[in-house]
Amino acid sequence: MEKLKVVLDWFPNTNHTGFLLAQKRGWFREAGLDVEIYGDVHGAMETHGADFVCGPEISFLECLERGIGLTGIAVMTQKCDSGIVSLKEAGIERPRDLEGKRLTHWSPEWFHAAMRRVVKTDGGDYDKINLVNLDVGDILATLGEVADATWVYENWENQVLLEAGKEINYFNLGDIDPIFDFCAPAVAATHEVLRERPEAVRTFLNILDRAYREVAAHPDETVLEVQDMMPADATQSLLIRSQRHLAPILLDEQGRWGRISAKRWDCMADFLVEAGVISCRRENEYTNEFFGE
Repeated sequence: MEKLKVVLDWFPNTNHTGFLLAQKRGWFREAGLDVEIYGDVHGAMETHGADFVCGPEISFLECLERGIGLTGIAVMTQKCDSGIVSLKEAGIERPRDLEGKRLTHWSPEWFHAAMRRVVKTDGGDYDKINLVNLDVGDILATLGEVADATWVYENWENQVLLEAGKEINYFNLGDIDPIFDFCAPAVAATHEVLRERPEAVRTFLNILDRAYREVAAHPDETVLEVQDMMPADATQSLLIRSQRHLAPILLDEQGRWGRISAKRWDCMADFLVEAGVISCRRENEYTNEFFGE
């Protein structure tokens, strides 16, 4: 068995159902791979000795800037499913409405560069936002308590709030500015595993391609199949609601999972150079070469 370790970008959720399904059905083992999947809440990109790490394109590029050898090899959804959520009572319907409100943020500088841009684009002043440094694990305990708004993935936090009967406002950042339709969540591989075990990488990705096609075709059945690998407090109705939301954006127009679009990647990468978050573009930022046809 060839051992591979995957670090998820958060605790296991419906973004990761393809990973969990492949593990549950034994597809990795059948292909000679012993895959360990680890997930937890974190806002800063760390590989923790893994071969593959999940996260946003931005974090991969920052890692390259710091000399950490990571290359993007897959994107989980064909549209960036992220934006700003708040309780309806906070009155935040667009980026400029964040002025005077409490917005949670992560430590990396890219967060501020990106949010400053989208708020300015909407005619607002980022410096008038009250920033709360917090890596949100419990959205219900956050909104209306320690913060008014949070940058989230719509598939999870929004569904948690709706399932709890909350009235919310939400705007997808990519609908406001195309740079925000970047590759997130995505999967990166270390340069070591790409160099030394390329066939294992190909096998790993093609199993995920198979698994996510299954999830897209049968969202209800597949997510319930891996429910025991999800957070213990995630109800069946929440998981089904969330997976149904994701199903239409998992595959590209050819019905394939994971392929990275140059347009989506380049928009954000070029902005990060322009904003001074990274110094330059690099040749090995991402690749689709480890997928089959």
